Amino acid sequence: MLLKNHWYVAAWSEDVGRTPLARVLLNEYVMLFRGLDGAPVALENRCAHRNLPLSEGRLVGDQVECGYHGLVFGRDGVCTHVPGQEEVPGWAKVKSYPVVERDRWVFVWMGDPDEADPALVPDYHARLVDPDWYAVSGQTLVKGGYRLVLDNLLDLSHLTYVHSSTTGNRALAEEATLIVEDGDDFVRVTRWMEGIPPAPAYADYGGYDTPIDRWQVSKYIPPSYIDICNGSTVAGEGLPQEERPSSLGRWGFVVYHALTPETETATHQFWAIATHRSMVPAGTEATFTEQMREVIAEDLAVYEAQQRAIDLDPETRGEDVNPRGTIPADDALLRMRRTIRRLYGEERRA
Repeated sequence: MLLKNHWYVAAWSEDVGRTPLARVLLNEYVMLFRGLDGAPVALENRCAHRNLPLSEGRLVGDQVECGYHGLVFGRDGVCTHVPGQEEVPGWAKVKSYPVVERDRWVFVWMGDPDEADPALVPDYHARLVDPDWYAVSGQTLVKGGYRLVLDNLLDLSHLTYVHSSTTGNRALAEEATLIVEDGDDFVRVTRWMEGIPPAPAYADYGGYDTPIDRWQVSKYIPPSYIDICNGSTVAGEGLPQEERPSSLGRWGFVVYHALTPETETATHQFWAIATHRSMVPAGTEATFTEQMREVIAEDLAVYEAQQRAIDLDPETRGEDVNPRGTIPADDALLRMRRTIRRLYGEERRA
């Protein structure tokens, strides 16, 4: 169930240059490069003549020359030259995708180009270019469906069991109060914990040696974006609910995920974990970076193990949700799935 009429992250800005970059996005083969003016370009990655990926060719100024028979295509996907003949046939063109670049991410519109409104590009990740913030970022190709990743990020009780050496402890699963809200364009779940022991990372970087109040606010933005605010303060100091989605308190961090399906069962995960530079003491940057990368790797192992099990079970194959039943902690992810189904139905009807 892949939504087309949306902006998806295709690459980190620094990965798009004058060397063609090939990537499969929503079952479509795409090539990315930068024009002479520095703007990113996205084209269908196959020559209209004999299907060789254009990424196997070379850039000639603002155009792409196929590495097989030399057909040349402009930034709009239209062929401008066929070697050995003056006339360019009308069929000699490839698909061109609308592109927007913002805050280190290159976004591509995968649906109807007439619907590609740059105002719809999500702008929740501006801290990635804020010099006052320290960010650990990367890209992971997950051998699992994108909804498995969304599930993980909307139910943070898993930190207790998957990330116990860094950001999780038993209290996160056993002592959290959940508040779930949704609307046409979001699902938000708040986990609020009072007077709990600090998890290892909170003790190490936040300097806590007594119980804390802690909050985790995960916001899903269609089609497949997640913004998570993790904050904490000394137990008893509290924080009003309306401040939790954006406040780190005494110590915390934010997590940004942009999930772009490669196929129904593989996902490009563009991720970043950021905190204010004052919250990473001098000399601890390398350790913090290593720990956050380990968190991503721990989750990756879970997603891929889930997908392997799903693929072997005829009851769950293709659906990636347990048909046997749910628990209260599933509320937010079930609302996320309803949102995706609604948007998918609207696209189909249109």
